[in-house]
Amino acid sequence: MRRLISAAVLVLTAAAAPVAGAQELQFYDTMSGANFVQWWQAKAVPACQKEVGATVKYASSGSAEVLQRIKAAGDGKGDIDLLFLAPDKIAGFAREGVLDDLRGSAALIPNLAKAEPPDSTEAAGTPLNGTGAPFFRYTYVLIYNGDQVKSPPKSWKELHQRRDEWKGRISYVDPRSTVSGAGRFFVASFLKAHGSDLGLAGGAGNASWDAAWQKLAEFEKANARKHAESGGAHAAQLATGEIWIGFHALDFVEYSKKVGTMPPSIKTVMLAEGVPGGAGYLAIAKNIPPARKQAAARFINCALSDAIQVQMSQEMFQFPGIGVWDKLPADVYRFMPDRQTALSARLADPPAEAIKHITDVWSQRVGY
Repeated sequence: MRRLISAAVLVLTAAAAPVAGAQELQFYDTMSGANFVQWWQAKAVPACQKEVGATVKYASSGSAEVLQRIKAAGDGKGDIDLLFLAPDKIAGFAREGVLDDLRGSAALIPNLAKAEPPDSTEAAGTPLNGTGAPFFRYTYVLIYNGDQVKSPPKSWKELHQRRDEWKGRISYVDPRSTVSGAGRFFVASFLKAHGSDLGLAGGAGNASWDAAWQKLAEFEKANARKHAESGGAHAAQLATGEIWIGFHALDFVEYSKKVGTMPPSIKTVMLAEGVPGGAGYLAIAKNIPPARKQAAARFINCALSDAIQVQMSQEMFQFPGIGVWDKLPADVYRFMPDRQTALSARLADPPAEAIKHITDVWSQRVGY
């Protein structure tokens, strides 16, 4: 995600006007950046707390802190109700057994039935078993400055083959970044397009990785000298002309152009072998009292309503989390691919273990 500035530390945001005498819910968002924090605060939280009849106190925080807080609270004593999580984070929370199975609240979340696979069933290669509701979906894209790059590459292999045309003007986010996963997904997609199955053997990459790493090491020699360590810094490289070709989430690019932090000459392309995508997930902590759990379920149902989903897609350039594509205004598709294009171009999620392996060995394998 999600996502112009990642929220790495706890930042409490003002809740909308409280609902008198209502249940109080604590909503912790570990995925959104500054632009989406503002949208939750100004649009979705006020709309849904009014519909649900609960006061929702929204906060942005790091996922590790939130997970430890939930685990420390004990059964029935949790003080975190709602969560918004990235795919790898909800996969981790689900493995820890701290999330409620939303299927038990199906009567309170009828809109969950409109969620679509694969995001409705798994995240980061991990079965969700009902623990998450996809609120939005996103896709990564190759981004380029159309003023300098008149004929952009259309595939991962073409990007590698033509790398010297843009020598010193290509880059991607450092895969070791703690605030952006874009670089890790770039590397995973590049390696997969060049023959790696992303499988591991005894914790190390299997034989299919070697030739792909060699291609990436060749590509690295054409890259700009410094990899950005965040999505915002990467966007700045493009905005200033330091680089001409990069890689980031589509919504990040279009929102940045909307607010003027990227020039209108920045364009996007979905590469032929496929691009990674994912979802942002709403979830409910398992260890909270039943009344709060029911109120949290009603909040999720509101967030998955047609009205909220359409508004979110229009304003934030995210794909809807549920099947309401046909309700999106036509002007949305000036910026975003339609459903068929988005889903057909999407790569399968790389395994979480492969992403960690990339983080651990990337600099050594490419000589950075």
